[in-house]
This record gives sequence, C-alpha cells and structure tokens, in this order.
Amino acid sequence: MRPLGLLPLLGLAVAAPVLRLSGEVEGPLVLSAPGLVVEGEGAVLRGKEGHTLSLLAPGIRVKDLRVVGAGPEEDFFEPHAAIYLKGCEACLLEGVEVEGAPTAVRVEDSPKARIRGLRAQGLGHSPGVLVYRSPEAVVEASALTGYMDAVYVEYSPGMRIQGNLLEKNGRYGFHVMFSWEARVEANLSRENAVGNAVMHGAANLVAKNQLLDHKTPIGYGLLVQDEQGTRVEANLFLGNTLGLVLLDAKGVAVRANRFLENGTALRITRERGENSAEVLENAFSGNLYDLLVDDPQAKARVRGNAYDRAPGLPVPHLPTSSFALLLARQPELSLLALSPGVVLWESAEAQVPGLRLLSLADPEPRPLPKETKPSLAPLLLGLGGGLLWWRWRR
Repeated sequence: MRPLGLLPLLGLAVAAPVLRLSGEVEGPLVLSAPGLVVEGEGAVLRGKEGHTLSLLAPGIRVKDLRVVGAGPEEDFFEPHAAIYLKGCEACLLEGVEVEGAPTAVRVEDSPKARIRGLRAQGLGHSPGVLVYRSPEAVVEASALTGYMDAVYVEYSPGMRIQGNLLEKNGRYGFHVMFSWEARVEANLSRENAVGNAVMHGAANLVAKNQLLDHKTPIGYGLLVQDEQGTRVEANLFLGNTLGLVLLDAKGVAVRANRFLENGTALRITRERGENSAEVLENAFSGNLYDLLVDDPQAKARVRGNAYDRAPGLPVPHLPTSSFALLLARQPELSLLALSPGVVLWESAEAQVPGLRLLSLADPEPRPLPKETKPSLAPLLLGLGGGLLWWRWRR
C-alpha cells in the first residue's frame, strides 16, 4: 500500500472519488485531490516520519480511519500530527482514532474544516487539535485526553468547539486565543491540570459547558483574560480551586451559571488592564467564597443571583467581605478563612456591610436551600490553593 502516498508526489492526481483503505497502510500518505472521499473501513495507517496523513485540497473527507504514530516533533506550535490539514477548506474528519502521535490533528489555513467524533490519546507535550487561521472550523463530539491542551485555537474567528469530552490534559481542556465570535458550547472539561481559557479576543461565547474538578493549586474552571464583550452563560462550575477568573476583561457578561463547591466561585483580578462585568442570575452554593475582587477599580454589576448564604429577606446581599478582599491580596491568609474570629467578623459584616463594599452588593438576591451536610471540598480547595495561586501569579 506504500505507493498510495506517492501518487500526488508523482503528479498523478487520484481520479476516483472514493479511496478505500483496508488492513495495514504505511505512511506518510499525502492526498491533494479536491473532494476525495477516504473510507478507512477499520484500516490502520501507521507513520514514523512527519505528518502521517496530509490533506492538501478542499473538500476531502476521511471516515472511520485509525492513525497510529507520526514524526517525533513535539513543538507546541509546529508539531508533527497524525493528520495535517493545509488549504483544506470544508474538509471533514469523521470517526477517526489517533494514538501515539504528538498531535492528533493540525489544521492550518483551512476554513470551515470539521472534525467530528475524533478519539485521541496524547503524549503530553503538544495540542490534541491545533487550529490556526481557520475561520469557522469545528471540533465536535470528540474525546481528547493526555495532551498539553486538548483543543488549542489561534486566529480563527467563528470557531466552534462543541459537545466534546476534554479530560486529564497537562494544561487546558480548551484554549482559545486571538479569536472572535467563537462558540464553546456543551463540552465536558474535567481534571485538566490548569483548566480552560479564552484569551485576547472579543465577542466569544462560552455556554452550557460542565467545567469540573480542576483542583490543582492554580486550577480554574475558566480563565477569561483580556477579552472584550465575551459572554459566559449557563455553565456549571463544580469542584474547582477557582471557578471563573476574569483578568483584564471588559464588558463580560456572566449570566445564569451555577457555581457549586468551588474554593472561590468568581474572582476578578487585574494585571495591566481593567475589568467590567455584569454578574446576573447565577447560582452560588457551597463555595468557600462566592466572590473575590482583587481590583479596586473593577466595575461589577451584581444583580439577581441566588445564594445559599442569602438571608431570605428582601434586602441587599453582599457576596464578599472585607476579609475576602484582603484574602485576594494576601492568599496566605486563607489558612484563617474558617477560624472562629474570621467567621464572627464576616457574620457581623454581613449585617452591617462596610460602605466600601456596597458597590459589590446584590440588590435583588435570591436564597438557595442551605446544604444539609457542608462539603469539605471548597475548604480544602481554598486553603490548599490560595497561597500557591498567589505565588504563581508573582
């Protein structure tokens, strides 16, 4: 089967609309016939040099193929891939399995390329799916584990990442950079070493995802950094050291999310820019802290959220405290977070909040039923992670 990889190199374009592979096929294989359909039918394509399968023309479709191995290059931005798409507009990968390759799929300059039903296990140093300058590309219904980032995106407006399982990766589940109007929806991202991130873009949407169990010292469900006009809606943040972090984020809408049993549910912090956010109609339950603000100039509109600590009366509720603000600046004090003195301090302050904090009060809080049995998870996350987060930022 080796000659299949040489046909385009010899200038003999594959004329047939369908190329059926079977058994063991030795790569690398290079295909450049527009509209070609490659049917794997359970075939195994193996490679040890460069990209194992290269797709270099529009409209190619690959179905039901298993790819094993690729070249050794693990550079994060230019890795060898099991499947490499270049100039492959509207190409489709469906039902592909990958193992033993630095990167499963590398997509460059391939608008509207679609990856559906990918199953891939990584080697730990490169992205699982790398998408670069490919507007409206799609990664959906796939499962990726064991990579540095499961899905890494740059300069790809309108990108869609939806319905994927992204777990136990060395840094991020999804990581979207320098893109706008991207949609990250209905993914399950859990137990990644750091979490998930949307950075340096605008008008992106992160919605209906489950962001779970990012419990490392710097773990967060989602980092929104240097974004403008991005929306974070209807997500579940559960069991993270930090649920949602807004860092130099302008005009961000945080709406209808559930923050359950995180160390800190929502943290607003500043590095060089400024923060402005609307925090509306979310539910906070079982977190060590619902809100920490490490930016005295942050503009946060907090309204209509539900809290397990709300008094149940039609009065404003303050989802933070002066100790929480102090903790945001000196996380080593997290060791005192549940000490009797601090509990008494915060209880008293909840009755008569300091004037300096009133701008963060929710004027229309909704109560949630108190936990019948308090969980130790947010306590352990907050105490164990606060200090190390602060040291990492420094």
